[in-house]
Amino acid sequence: MKFIHISDTHLTSDIQPSLYGIDSYFRLEIALRSIDKWHSDAKFVVITGDLCNNVSDFAYAKLQSIVKNYDIDIYPMLGNHDRRDLFEPYFAKFIHEGFVQYVKNIDDKVFIFLDTLVEGKPYGEFCDSRLKWLENQLKRYSKENIYLFMHHHPIACGLYEMDNQANFRTSKEFWKLLGRFKNIKHISFGHIHRIMHSVKNGISMHSTRSTTFQVAYKPNSKVEYLTNEENPTYAIIDIDKDGDTRVHHHEYMNEDRFYLGEC
Repeated sequence: MKFIHISDTHLTSDIQPSLYGIDSYFRLEIALRSIDKWHSDAKFVVITGDLCNNVSDFAYAKLQSIVKNYDIDIYPMLGNHDRRDLFEPYFAKFIHEGFVQYVKNIDDKVFIFLDTLVEGKPYGEFCDSRLKWLENQLKRYSKENIYLFMHHHPIACGLYEMDNQANFRTSKEFWKLLGRFKNIKHISFGHIHRIMHSVKNGISMHSTRSTTFQVAYKPNSKVEYLTNEENPTYAIIDIDKDGDTRVHHHEYMNEDRFYLGEC
C-alpha cells in the first residue's frame, strides 16, 4: 500500500499574502494536484504539522476548503506554529482527549497520529496525558504493524537550533515507551524542513521538505538559515507485504521536466 507525506505548509493569514516571496497556498495546491494526478491509488495524505505560519481562522478555513476538493483522505496534524482552539472548528473530528491525536486502521496496518505541540513554543513534547494515550494505543494494537506520525523530530538532526531550541523534549520517554514494543515499523516527521532518513532501535524514520521554504544544512552554525533554492517535496511511502517501507521524495514543482534516455 501507499501513502503520501506532506509537511510544513505554513499557510499565511489574510493580511500576509506571501512568505519569503512564496505563495504557500499555491505550493500546497500544486502538491495536491500532483498527488491527485500521479498517486490517486494512495490510501491517504498526511500533513505533519505547521499547517499555518501565523495562526488564523483564515488559514484553517482555507485549508478546509482546499482539502474538500480532493477525493483522497487528507489527515492534518499540528506543529509548533499551530493552535488547537483555532484548528478545532474546522477539523474537530481529529481531536481526541483534547489533543490532535488519532488512529487509522487500514488493511492490517495501524497508523497513529501524534500531537507534540506546546503552544507558543518552538519545541515539542508529550505531557503525561499524551504519553499515556500513545501507550494505550500501542498496547491495543500490539499484534499489528504500526506506523507513527509526528511533527517534531524524535532524534537529533544535526542542526543547532533544531536540536537545542526547537527539539522534542520528551524524546527519552518516547523511546523508552517504544522500546517495549517490537511491531513499530516506521516514523514520519516534519519540522526540520529537510529530507532526512535515520534508524534508531531498529525503527526507520524519515522527514521531507516543506511545501513552502527550506532550512539550509549548516551543521556548524548556531544560526538557522532559510533557503528557497531547494525545491519543495512530498514523500511517497510504499509499504510491502512484510510491512517494510520504501520512501521516495518527489520535487513536484518540476515534475513535467522529463527526458528520455539511459541512466
